[in-house]
Amino acid sequence: MNSESLSVIKIGGSTINDWDKNLAQLNHILDMGQSIIIVHGGGKTVSEWGSKLGIRPEFVKGLRKTDNNTLEVAISILSGLVNSKLVSYLNSRKINAVGVSGLSGNMIMANVTNKELGLVGEIRSINTDLIENLLNNNFVPVISPLGINQDQKNIDESILNINADFVASEIAKTLRANKLIYQTDVDGIKDEKGRVIPKMTLDQAKNLIYSGIVVGGMVPKLQSCIDSMQGVDHSHIINGSGNTLIDIFKGKRVGTEIIN
Repeated sequence: MNSESLSVIKIGGSTINDWDKNLAQLNHILDMGQSIIIVHGGGKTVSEWGSKLGIRPEFVKGLRKTDNNTLEVAISILSGLVNSKLVSYLNSRKINAVGVSGLSGNMIMANVTNKELGLVGEIRSINTDLIENLLNNNFVPVISPLGINQDQKNIDESILNINADFVASEIAKTLRANKLIYQTDVDGIKDEKGRVIPKMTLDQAKNLIYSGIVVGGMVPKLQSCIDSMQGVDHSHIINGSGNTLIDIFKGKRVGTEIIN
């Protein structure tokens, strides 16, 4: 595995049903000699299925509050429905995808640090052995954002829901990926006047969070970009529609890029 040709792509839950748009160029990117890891969310689908079961979604600073009932839905939807559909889609396009979760091969160890969020984990360590084994055998790992609770007291506390943005960031940082790309349903990070910022430094990114210009679900996304820059060369937030994904690999400027 060559980290210089490695990219981690995070697919947001809001773009789950747009794979023909946001993943259509993946074959071409692999043909360019790139190695790809996909981390997916699924929050929108979790909320939809939770509502069917009478579970109302609650969020704190863009992060989902997760009680036992919500966790059961999240496990079923993320590692079951969403991961399986995504792997099936990729395989139908002749891409050798393998679906795993952060539980597989002791990949993600986490613990609860904010009790207000419930069974939501903060990542403590990443074991990339399974990921590297898949990459070295020309597979595309497709990872759902669950982790093992290292402080578990019983089986009901053994699994934690983890924000997929942070999962993508930590995996990219640990493997020193060349690119970390977040596919969203917006064109990039916007300034106070609603204009997309094509490129920003770490200090500029931090100021956007501290000043309250960036809010909601974009906060953990931008924060994870900031965190990833300890090991990642290029971090991008883009709109998943159109040809924006392959444009990044062609050196074109799309969305927002965060640089050191």
